[in-house]
Amino acid sequence: MKKSFLTGIFVLVPLVVSVALLLWFFEKVDGLFSPVLDGVVRTLLPGTDHIPGTGILAGLIIILLLGTLARNVVGKRLLDALDRLIQRIPGYRTVYSTIKQLTNAFSPESTKSFKEVLLVEYPKERSYALGFRTMTVEEGGRRLVVVYVPTNNLYLGEVLFLPEETVIRLEMSIEQAVRLLMSGGIAAPQELKKVPVGEGPSAPLEEHTPTLFPGVEP
Repeated sequence: MKKSFLTGIFVLVPLVVSVALLLWFFEKVDGLFSPVLDGVVRTLLPGTDHIPGTGILAGLIIILLLGTLARNVVGKRLLDALDRLIQRIPGYRTVYSTIKQLTNAFSPESTKSFKEVLLVEYPKERSYALGFRTMTVEEGGRRLVVVYVPTNNLYLGEVLFLPEETVIRLEMSIEQAVRLLMSGGIAAPQELKKVPVGEGPSAPLEEHTPTLFPGVEP
């Protein structure tokens, strides 16, 4: 009976919290945009009362337009100029930069930079952490893997430069690794499988592989 009750709680809580967060989000978005839209509607159709959901629809349209704008050359230049302007505002730029870094960490463009999932010996010997290969560089003729190791969920972590032969490549997708990290390890698979030798990004160095310390001899 006790186990069934606890199981029911663990099933119910995520559902209730998820629904509550969605309702809160839609209420806030609707409250933010609906006054403007209601004013336009009343101008066009006098006597018309508030139409529920119009604020949400307007918010979604604005987000879609901004996303479309940010994906083309002209839009990127405009947003970069706006970003530089905001960075000059004392006080606000600190808050803005922090929130932007947080949202960028979860953006599709950011996670695309993760090439594969690795297991690395960190932060000490015989202690392992999950990391993401972002690129490969050369240093004195050696091949080094650039690994991002999250230390606080996904948006904060360490960047490590490790010899190729010291990392363990895993048969795990980026999405699975992100889900594992965000769940605090609860979503970890029963077995971590290694990628067979000779497959994937550990192939011979390409011509465009950058040098870590140009001009420095080993």
